[in-house]
Amino acid sequence: MKKTILTAVFIAATSMSQLAVADAKEARARLDSFFTKVTSLKGSFKQQVFDKKGKAIQNSSGLMYMSRPGRFRWVYMTPEPQELVSDGKNLWIYDEDLEQVTIKPVNSAVSSTPMSFLTRRDVPAARFHIKALPARGGQDWFQLTPKQASRDFKSIEMGLDVKGNLKRMVMHDQLGQRTDIILNTQSNIPISGGTFYFQAPKGVDVIGKAR
Repeated sequence: MKKTILTAVFIAATSMSQLAVADAKEARARLDSFFTKVTSLKGSFKQQVFDKKGKAIQNSSGLMYMSRPGRFRWVYMTPEPQELVSDGKNLWIYDEDLEQVTIKPVNSAVSSTPMSFLTRRDVPAARFHIKALPARGGQDWFQLTPKQASRDFKSIEMGLDVKGNLKRMVMHDQLGQRTDIILNTQSNIPISGGTFYFQAPKGVDVIGKAR
């Protein structure tokens, strides 16, 4: 009788372990699929920045558009209007309050920032050490640490739902600050190419020149 019970317990434990391994593989496959099969994202975001002591120092929200590879439009609507736009070659930074547009080569401006990896279309393991984190909030979580040290950020945590949609990102920078971004987006929908080109409004100062 005891042998029968022990055997049943062993089989159940083995089955649960196999299921956990399968779930982990499926979650990792969804992470890779997000980078290799998602060609575009469109939606809204909410962002909070915390200092190294965990105190919230900034709250913002807005709209985001992304088309892989390399193109994005990040529109801050609150608390102050600002836009970051890239066509894959140029980065326009528009500060509405300052009435100023700054144009930079996108490679030098965002090459070591989280946006540079988010707009690439390849498996993240090529450039990041990946660690599976405990699931929370109905999302699978992963920590991505750059294989080559970045001057801007130390690591990024990504939360994806069971359909493989990116729902949340937590970025840790070299100064100990944390940026938490909640996303509400649709993937693989058509986005006009004009979305990723910025036309400076009349009367604003333009610093730099598009290539």
